[in-house]
Amino acid sequence: MTSLFSQLLALTLLTSSLLADSPRREMFPGEPTLQDLDRARAMLESWEKDAPQKTKRLMRICYWSPQDREPQPDYRARLTRVMQHIQAFYLREMTAWGFPGRSIQLDLEEDGLLHLHMVKGTLKSEECSEADGKDGREIRKDCLKALSEAGIDGEKETLVIFCNLADWDATNRIMSHHSPYYASGNSQGGTAWQVDSPLLDSALLPVRDQHLQDRQYGRISLGKYNSIFVGGVCHELGHALGLPHCKECAPARRLRGTALMGSGNRTYGNELRGEDKGSFLSLPHALKLAAHPQFSGSVKQIAAPLKAAFDDWQLKPASDGLHVTASLKSDLPVHTVLAYADPAGGGDYDSEIAAAIPDDKGSISLTLPIPEHKKTTTALHFVAVAVNGAATAGVWSSQGLTMNARITEGGAYDVSRAVQKLEFDKQWPNFKSGHINEEQLSKLHPDVQALIRRLRAPDTANDKPSPAATPTTIHTLVLSDAAPLKASTGWSGVHYDRTPEGGPLIGPEGLINHGLYAHADSTYEYDLGGQWQTLTGSACLLEKGYGPVEATILGDGRELWKSPTLKSGDTQSFKIDVQGMQKLTLRIQGKDGISGAWGAWAEPTLERAK
Repeated sequence: MTSLFSQLLALTLLTSSLLADSPRREMFPGEPTLQDLDRARAMLESWEKDAPQKTKRLMRICYWSPQDREPQPDYRARLTRVMQHIQAFYLREMTAWGFPGRSIQLDLEEDGLLHLHMVKGTLKSEECSEADGKDGREIRKDCLKALSEAGIDGEKETLVIFCNLADWDATNRIMSHHSPYYASGNSQGGTAWQVDSPLLDSALLPVRDQHLQDRQYGRISLGKYNSIFVGGVCHELGHALGLPHCKECAPARRLRGTALMGSGNRTYGNELRGEDKGSFLSLPHALKLAAHPQFSGSVKQIAAPLKAAFDDWQLKPASDGLHVTASLKSDLPVHTVLAYADPAGGGDYDSEIAAAIPDDKGSISLTLPIPEHKKTTTALHFVAVAVNGAATAGVWSSQGLTMNARITEGGAYDVSRAVQKLEFDKQWPNFKSGHINEEQLSKLHPDVQALIRRLRAPDTANDKPSPAATPTTIHTLVLSDAAPLKASTGWSGVHYDRTPEGGPLIGPEGLINHGLYAHADSTYEYDLGGQWQTLTGSACLLEKGYGPVEATILGDGRELWKSPTLKSGDTQSFKIDVQGMQKLTLRIQGKDGISGAWGAWAEPTLERAK
């Protein structure tokens, strides 16, 4: 039996022998030049050929059934077609970007079908759900045990677990599932939890005239069902390989389709039904996968982590995006740096993406496209990727070096906060060691000067007046300059304008010049004395927080304002009438315990008429 992958591989090798390994696609903003790609390929080839350690890293595929179920019909042939279709997709996309022959590696038996590790679970069907919880961990634990019995250390492999947790009513043609459906991983290994059903089959992708009712997606064709769920396998496998989410730029959407790691899990194979252009793999992610041992076949220093440091940043907004230059030093050769611009809200599915190839001196240059969301905060993430596949961030781009920016109402980058943060970071070692004098301080941005002076001040409210005792000649008062009636936090005490470690508060919009550290569960209570009119500011999570938390403001015991649930990257501003009120209370509470609940009040300011 000749698989789709084998046919495509033969065509790829023939094509690559006739043509240079250059991309077959038009390049768009955010994508490296052809010369840059040549340099990246040269770095990879040099690494792989010098004292080579080649092997075939096989993807390990488990078929997990709960105690009370048997496998779905024709599971082995169907899943072989599914995984070979995905293998061919990655091969096609890598070839299109100039990396022919690189794709995932499947473990096939002599009959040409997948070697599946069959696992009977410890859980019953009713004990499983799609939620990211205990059931997913238990399923993986069952699979790791089965792999261990086969002599395989699953902790060091990339796993795909097909969970037999679909519910198909063939009479009424209604489909639902209650399977874990997520993934995470890096170059050393990862896990993707998927769902199997009797309808999961890439051979059905072209079908338009047969329909079903899906409990999540409504009435869809059999082909669309497989676009969603075969595409889901391909997308989640991307996470297991270490790819974060991203969004295609507008020109790419018109000519290529939808980025796999954006919403491409729902458009996979759409072109087979003539619906749209389907899904594609973004070039920056192809660059990351090119070094993954599954794709490269190289296990040279596979366990070596990457240590990388950026410097000499220049951020220049332009009409076509954000022009970024920097220098990079690392302990392993870095063949690419990925950049993401992630607007607040929407998870990270709407992240614009770009890539740079370091030159011989470690300098990088890229243009980060402008997100389509306007008038919103945007996190900038930078991730270095080494030739052994190691990276400074895995499936979450926010694990990389992060800066804060805004997209203006006119649709342009505002990076003033990021520039200030870079300037502060450069001076932070001098500040901590006490080696920054007034002359040096005077040369810094005024906001950075002010922040350093505030961090020099004592971290206490003992010598500060309450809002009620503040002279009436003062018409604006930040609460970090006022004494509370009482204050408490859920971790490491009460702090003003700083973290417990003495560093600045950093929220989704960057440095917080005036703020209250408020790790949940926290309370700050102030005596207003009926002398103030308005309270403004915002509640947020600090940059290392992931929440979730909820912020509440009370006046004389009555709720005046309540935030929606705040998660990583979220901030919620407020403007509240406090006229005549005696007591003001600010609370941040954890919504799911207090782990990661690093809350803060940014620029909480009382105002009254002059």
